[in-house]
Amino acid sequence: MNDSVITLPHLRTLIGLRVRYRGEICVVVEILESPPALVLELLAPATLMADQHGHPWEYGMENRVIRILSDDRTGLNDDLLELDILD
Repeated sequence: MNDSVITLPHLRTLIGLRVRYRGEICVVVEILESPPALVLELLAPATLMADQHGHPWEYGMENRVIRILSDDRTGLNDDLLELDILD
């Protein structure tokens, strides 16, 4: 697959879309450039994260990173093909 077919401006149009990934509702929050990937944020209650001593410290959202291209860069990643666009 030619990398020029998938460009950052095309991918950036996905930011803000709600998607279902492996049964979880997420929002596309960022596009990574190298290697090309989508960053998904779970639309679930924030979880309390611990500091280095194990004490509750701050709330954080869970993220998932989905690569755009397959390992050999000749096609789309299977995880990307599994996304259901909800918007």
